[in-house]
Amino acid sequence: MLAFALPYTLHVLAALVWVGGMFFAWLILRPAAVAALEGPARLRLWVEVFQRFFRWVWLAVVVLAVSGVGMIHLRFAGFETAPRYVQVMIGGGIVMFA
Repeated sequence: MLAFALPYTLHVLAALVWVGGMFFAWLILRPAAVAALEGPARLRLWVEVFQRFFRWVWLAVVVLAVSGVGMIHLRFAGFETAPRYVQVMIGGGIVMFA
């Protein structure tokens, strides 16, 4: 079970970076930028923010994919023996990655 803890922790942290970052950008940063900045300055802010944020997102996507596949092999010995909910989650992950 200890071997499962590292990929699980990495998986959860990567999802937190991706989803938490989008939550912050949409619900916190966007309204604050609209209230405080004019259009051109707001666009410059978004360009800078997304350049930095998407570096982390791409890293999170790689970590999610690698840790997810690792957990499937550690827990279920492969994709064929994984339960249906895990297979549905894989499908959702592929859609989000695309």
